[in-house]
Amino acid sequence: MKCLSRLAALVRGKFRKRRQVLGFWPDLHSIYRYTSGHWLCNDQEHRDARSVAFDIVAFCRLAAEAVDAKAVTDMIKIGESLNRVFLVRFDTGVEAIARFPTSLAGPPHFTTASEVATIDFLRCQLGFSIPRVLAWSSRAKGTDVGAEFILMEKAPGLLLSDVLEDLPSYDRGMFAKTLGECERKLLDLRFTHYGSLYYKNDVPAPLRAPTLIEGLSPDNELNSKFCIGPIARRDFWEAEREYMDIDRGPWRTAEDYMKAVASREQKWIADFGTPHILDDPHRVLPGQGNRDDHTKWLSLYTDLIPALIPPLQEQKRPVLWHPDLHASNIFIRSSKKKGKISPAIPVTISSIIDWQGAWIGPAFLQLKVPPLYRTHDVPPRRLLPAPDDFDSLSGSEKETAKKIHQQRIRHKLFEVSAFPPAVLDMEAREERVYLEDLAQSTWKYGLIPFRMALYDIFRHWQEIVPGEDPPVLDSPAELEDLKLHLATWLQHQELLEVLDREFNLGEYGYVMGDRSKFEMVRAALWKKKLEYIEQGKDDEMRRKRSLWWPYRDTLRDEVVLER
Repeated sequence: MKCLSRLAALVRGKFRKRRQVLGFWPDLHSIYRYTSGHWLCNDQEHRDARSVAFDIVAFCRLAAEAVDAKAVTDMIKIGESLNRVFLVRFDTGVEAIARFPTSLAGPPHFTTASEVATIDFLRCQLGFSIPRVLAWSSRAKGTDVGAEFILMEKAPGLLLSDVLEDLPSYDRGMFAKTLGECERKLLDLRFTHYGSLYYKNDVPAPLRAPTLIEGLSPDNELNSKFCIGPIARRDFWEAEREYMDIDRGPWRTAEDYMKAVASREQKWIADFGTPHILDDPHRVLPGQGNRDDHTKWLSLYTDLIPALIPPLQEQKRPVLWHPDLHASNIFIRSSKKKGKISPAIPVTISSIIDWQGAWIGPAFLQLKVPPLYRTHDVPPRRLLPAPDDFDSLSGSEKETAKKIHQQRIRHKLFEVSAFPPAVLDMEAREERVYLEDLAQSTWKYGLIPFRMALYDIFRHWQEIVPGEDPPVLDSPAELEDLKLHLATWLQHQELLEVLDREFNLGEYGYVMGDRSKFEMVRAALWKKKLEYIEQGKDDEMRRKRSLWWPYRDTLRDEVVLER
């Protein structure tokens, strides 16, 4: 990108004049640009979206001042996805972490401002083990750095993802309980509204909720420092939504929030409905819907929202929850602390990082088992039955059944430790959560998953609304069409999964490694694409299959969807 090249030239000039704050020669291409791999879908756009231009000399000067050092001696890139992340070393021996949000991370200003305020709030109010913020700016033009950033302490302990596979099964299970108990502390905070946390000075007065915590005196110091403001979650700001006049909260009720999501998507689809690099490649398949179809089904969903919201306040009260609790965001250390279930908890949490995008939402939607413990087919409530017909299984089948049962136990241990009984025992909660997730992005994933999620809700309708029959939304002919479209969608989903495994691909056809490896994979997949296209029964079907191939530049599709 030209702007990055100009900035690099400028920085080199500054570097020669101000070498005292830079104790190393920076690789500016690696610092500014995405270099870890390539995408088979919209490669240039993906890499551009993950690049950030900033003045490295200005940043190093500011960072050194923040830790009472004279110079930065090294700046090592350790991550580059939604954020560009660096290990920063100083001449004093101190190490810190610097994060620069990319355009994919969320809205300018609000993303960084909310994360910093949330970290401060949790450290002060709950004593959460989160690295301290040393310096930050939520406004790209607010400092000479020229970009938003957060400089924070380096987290102590071992990264859980580095040691998880080496932990004994028992230790892994007990850590699920430890993590659940840690997250449950968040339920001690009884917020009054739904939205994101901020320092009061970072949000205009009309966008602030009038109150923060239930029963908190207006004179309390927290009220003068923090507030609940607009939601900083990415889906409310993605693409043209950033400039739209839509309801981003804060909201007083769960119904207001859920209706704001549906209304936002209806407006955006009707006015824009543009392709995006994060779109699912299967959104172009038959049955995925045109603009009118999407707005129609979102209207039907909106009518159902009052019934989907549970009746108990404990199930829908505003709750703050970590948005992305995976093994690379958790640091651990050895522990001899006594536990409630186990005589001793072998490891304990030393730090939890990455609170970007955290928000205060309805409890029944917010409370989720983190990916490292989440598994399928776990029954609701607290009881976990043993595997069916275990004694009749063969030796290898028993081992598989044991492994699956252990995964379910860890899932359930986290749930029981973290969730209040009113949420844990809630009927059809997973179905409601899944439907609401899809309502946030029907254009991105298509209507087939959304409509199937609706039918899952209807199958549980008697549990959700006892004594009432589910709505009838489709004629028999429409249902038959949906089944046919679902079969095609499932076939293509299976094709994508098979190819991802065969070529070790990430999302959107991501290939980790250098350009030569990428070109080898692309050449091999080109042959697969030709075979796939030739399976079409006639010229028209072959033309459609060329558009349906999952590893394509979707931003340059000639015909993507029925309009």
